[in-house]
Amino acid sequence: MDSKGIFNIEMFIVMIILLILFSMLLSFSIEEFSALDETQNRKESRIIVSDISEIINDVYMKGDSFSRKYYLPEKINTQTYVIQINDTGVFVNSHYQITYSQILPKNILKSKKYVLIPGYVYEFKNNNNSIEIIKYD
Repeated sequence: MDSKGIFNIEMFIVMIILLILFSMLLSFSIEEFSALDETQNRKESRIIVSDISEIINDVYMKGDSFSRKYYLPEKINTQTYVIQINDTGVFVNSHYQITYSQILPKNILKSKKYVLIPGYVYEFKNNNNSIEIIKYD
């Protein structure tokens, strides 16, 4: 009778230790998945920023009246974002993470600052060696 009680206490202690280990493992896994999610956000932001700065540089280099269109995705990895373009470069703010890419020629934008809204098509047009960004619905 005494050995049954000890066996039950030992099983109870083992179960508590296993529960603690399982919760620690679960917590560590959640942290890793959130880090992977943030890395994916940064990667997709970097791709968008690079694409836009490449388009601006290409449109400028190809001369007057050259244009290219670009569709901004609705979200970056299920996160909302905002794109700002000014004379220094292209910036993406996605869930408090800012990604930046420089545009080669300075002072080429027709407006000092553009804010691009996701989910629309934008045309980047060279108008007398000044880049104009036009939003399409």
